[in-house]
Amino acid sequence: MKRCLLIINPSSGKHIIQNKLDKIIGQLILKKIVADFDVFYTKKKNDAYFKAKTANEDQYDFIMCVGGDGTLNEVISGMIDSNKRIPLCILSAGTVNDFANYLKLPTSVNGIVKMIQNFQITSSDVGKINDSYFINVAAGGMFSDISFVVSKNDKKKYGPLAYYIRGLLDLPQQLRTNLHLTVKIDDEEFNTDAYMFAITNTTRVGGFNNIIPYADINDGKLDLMIIKKCSITDLIALFKDYRFGKHEKSPFIEYKQGKHVTISCQNQDLIVDIDGEKGCSLPINACIINRAVNLIIPKK
Repeated sequence: MKRCLLIINPSSGKHIIQNKLDKIIGQLILKKIVADFDVFYTKKKNDAYFKAKTANEDQYDFIMCVGGDGTLNEVISGMIDSNKRIPLCILSAGTVNDFANYLKLPTSVNGIVKMIQNFQITSSDVGKINDSYFINVAAGGMFSDISFVVSKNDKKKYGPLAYYIRGLLDLPQQLRTNLHLTVKIDDEEFNTDAYMFAITNTTRVGGFNNIIPYADINDGKLDLMIIKKCSITDLIALFKDYRFGKHEKSPFIEYKQGKHVTISCQNQDLIVDIDGEKGCSLPINACIINRAVNLIIPKK
């Protein structure tokens, strides 16, 4: 029987997963899958990071993270900074949960219990950006700050719809975005005017699937997508291309893969969104840490 460290962000999302936790824990104990749980509730930013970092790996067989992308980022960051290779189980409880949805992780009690019972492990790359890490995305520019300007109350009340409402309200201002970027990816360097950029580890960004079509969590590469500055008509055409799965071929998209990415902005200060939380400012230096964490996933 296994031992588990359970790290819970009680303020994440709509408490859908939290409301199932008693049943999940009860089933895991009843079926003699897990013998002991140590439960830790976060109260403020970085609590999950320090708990994951300081936890004694020898005392547990796996860590279970209950929260959104921001909580997951903290747990993974703490594990990497303390060189932990203990498997991580993700129970998505946030607003968007891009990384968990990319992995197609179960949300039902039976599905979660079965996943832990099977205990199938995969390794995942993690991006490092300046002194921080990201498991899913680091983005800057148009709409990239929505996840941390929308209030927690609105996230709980409206879920992902809160992001779309805020995006529509801010659309006139967002369309005035014009970033003069200098970009270097591996040995290639170029300048471009852009609405936004995203450096990703998965195909999902902001609740949208297949935004970054060729991303893979264990290919040892970062995926960089830049939406170039263009007219409103061209931007509408770009969104139409996305609906038909051919946006990466658009002349208004710059899409590249590599191990190292540096980005600076010549005309304004810019805060980078890191896994849905306010991160560092440009310039940034990003690299990939290949197969940095071990994750529990559904059996294929």
